[in-house]
Amino acid sequence: MPNPVLAIDVGACTLSAAVRDASGRVTPLLIDGTTTPPARLVVQAGQPRPARDSDPVTLAQLGPLIERLDVPSLVIDGVSWSIEALTGLLLRPVLEAAIDELGTTPKIVIVVPSTWAPELQRRFQRIVHAALTRTVTLTPSDKALAYALPALPVGAGLIAVDCGATELSAIAVIGGERGPRIIGRAQSDSGGDIFDRFLLANALTDAGFPDQALDARWGFAGVPRIRAAREALADHDAVTVHLPRPVGRITLSEQEVDATGDRYFATQFSDLLTRLDESATEPISHRLMLCGGLAYDPGVPAAARVHGPVKVMANPQHVLCRGALAFDAAPVDSTTDPGPRPLTEPDTDTDEPVPGGISKRTLALFGGVGASVVVIAVAGGLALSAAMTGVPDLREPDLPNVAASVLPANQSITGVSLRSWTDGVDTTDATTRSLSGTDVRSLACGGTRPAAGAEADGMRWQSSRIFVSDDTAADAGVGAKATSWDNFDPSAATNVIVTAAIVGRDDRESVWQDISASNQRCPSTKDDLVRTIVVIPQTGPDPGPPSYAQEMPVASTSRTPTTPPTSTTRAPQGGVTMSTQRQAWRGLTPASVSGTGTDMHVTCVLDIDGVVLKRSCATAEDSGTADHLAQQAAVAFNPAPEITR
Repeated sequence: MPNPVLAIDVGACTLSAAVRDASGRVTPLLIDGTTTPPARLVVQAGQPRPARDSDPVTLAQLGPLIERLDVPSLVIDGVSWSIEALTGLLLRPVLEAAIDELGTTPKIVIVVPSTWAPELQRRFQRIVHAALTRTVTLTPSDKALAYALPALPVGAGLIAVDCGATELSAIAVIGGERGPRIIGRAQSDSGGDIFDRFLLANALTDAGFPDQALDARWGFAGVPRIRAAREALADHDAVTVHLPRPVGRITLSEQEVDATGDRYFATQFSDLLTRLDESATEPISHRLMLCGGLAYDPGVPAAARVHGPVKVMANPQHVLCRGALAFDAAPVDSTTDPGPRPLTEPDTDTDEPVPGGISKRTLALFGGVGASVVVIAVAGGLALSAAMTGVPDLREPDLPNVAASVLPANQSITGVSLRSWTDGVDTTDATTRSLSGTDVRSLACGGTRPAAGAEADGMRWQSSRIFVSDDTAADAGVGAKATSWDNFDPSAATNVIVTAAIVGRDDRESVWQDISASNQRCPSTKDDLVRTIVVIPQTGPDPGPPSYAQEMPVASTSRTPTTPPTSTTRAPQGGVTMSTQRQAWRGLTPASVSGTGTDMHVTCVLDIDGVVLKRSCATAEDSGTADHLAQQAAVAFNPAPEITR
């Protein structure tokens, strides 16, 4: 039985959503009485809120939210609103409607334009994740569109065009053995929003209000009404549009819209399909299927029909959401599958056995898996591992997105706040530092040394964030003044560092064991900020915090042994809840090197969730606070996506 899923498509003008319930049924989601609410915010009485089509023209407009992703915050009536908070105002009603519809909290899938750069996609994912405090999975729009199409026979093809508010986006698709294959892509920057502005300007001018036709405020107020009327023309010859005063009622006719559309879209489709032909890697069919809000306009299919047979898909504004749900449920992503390969030599010995008694025909059924692997698996009767027959390892481009979706969001850990940095972090997210390759750090001990051994071999990606105590930030202490991740002194403030690390699927056990072994032999030298590591066993009594911070021995000719200095601040432990899926340890930063002049206690908790390792290391003046903060942070992590399990 599939888990409930919510798919959201945030456009420049409207947003749409669809849900898949536990029975597998997919339905458009009703949000505040409509299935296509505006995707923008307005300001009323100094407070931002989601826009409504009935809003007066005098309301201040914030415009499409997806066009403000590069703006960290907006000042509204003297108050700074973060982009995450504004996104929450728009999307929380969607999530609440889905929960009411499904009776449970669903998995969330967000459609993102496939033309966006990976950095922008990841930023959008982090914003939505912070806005909804839920794990969010991204589905590129081209893949969603491909999986929304009817099942194609192998080799059969068609063109799918998403007629959206800001652009026309086309893909050429051919049926493959495992599902749809995308063999070409093209975009045009002229979409429905521009077309509706033409219609509005023409209507205002014809009604005797040419000044309003040039007023940007009338674009915000009038375009949604024009768009709704244009879509209604699919069932009527003419529609009355109620515009704010002084204009009042105007009439929009099918004849006028079609005439404008013929002129506008004939050129757009011709250019779009020419670029699609040029980008395609295989010959394409010119059978077209249209979706998106603009597909309702009869002039759009008419303009496309010049190039081949045209069909408008059912509920065209929700096609990408349906496709995202289908893509989420698919066992594989077939969109990048290669085409059929020609035989390089006659297949005259198809049934000739290879070593182990397996014929070449049998090997072909495995899609080209190496002969030795199949022989071992079949002839030996072994149960294949997940790496061989189950979900494959995450692709490299997916690693940053998965790590970002797992990390705790701001305000998810009581008493501490997420810090931003001026350098030494991700270029698209000032709160996060990510490492890969030879730069990854060990998750064991104090976490400052490069990973080595099995841990280095299996570690693919690390993303970290730092949460600093609100008291420290308010007092502008030493830690709060740091502007660079590398210059931040975690021993000078109460804080917790959270890290989401992704390992290879076959490396989970070896990395886990290597970290455990490393914690048994942590060094305590002048190069280690955290010293005297004490491991908390998974079973048995808790040994408590270390009683002193080990210092480097001083060279001396005396035979008198050096006695490590004892701590002046040993607080009782707070306790750490252990399990077989958790490692934990404590340490101390000695007063001689800490930024506070006293020993600082450190507690680290490491959990494993699929191929994601989640570590939270908290620093505080007493061990009980460090224990509590580390466990708070561990709980604040989001569940790893299903693809990581």
